[in-house]
Amino acid sequence: MKVIIDLIEKDRFVSIVNEKHSVIIDGDREIAPSAMDFLLVGLGSCTAIDVVDILRKMREPIESLRVEVEGTRAEEPPRVYTHLKLKYIAIGKIKKENLEKAIKLSQEKYCSASIMFKRSGTLIDYEFDILD
Repeated sequence: MKVIIDLIEKDRFVSIVNEKHSVIIDGDREIAPSAMDFLLVGLGSCTAIDVVDILRKMREPIESLRVEVEGTRAEEPPRVYTHLKLKYIAIGKIKKENLEKAIKLSQEKYCSASIMFKRSGTLIDYEFDILD
């Protein structure tokens, strides 16, 4: 993977990933998310993909999944994330124990973003709910 980041103006950058996809990053959060926001996007997306994939392999009828991620950062620089809270909201006739197992597998084995945060000392809590 290769990422190129170019200054556009002020604290705004364009990032190009693998010469295919681009995204705007805004240090002031006026027109786009900040780099730290994208860390949470990466975490939420990573675990969502895992959970849906695992549930499908279990033949669970997942209709929709939302992952809400809240982050708390250190007060002083470096303002790293110290605590993250994830809330999974699944829609479908899913067995509670299978959703819980899928989340646990994602958090402990498959989601590289989650494991990277944990290895850097970030505390991650999660909860889930099933709506049908």
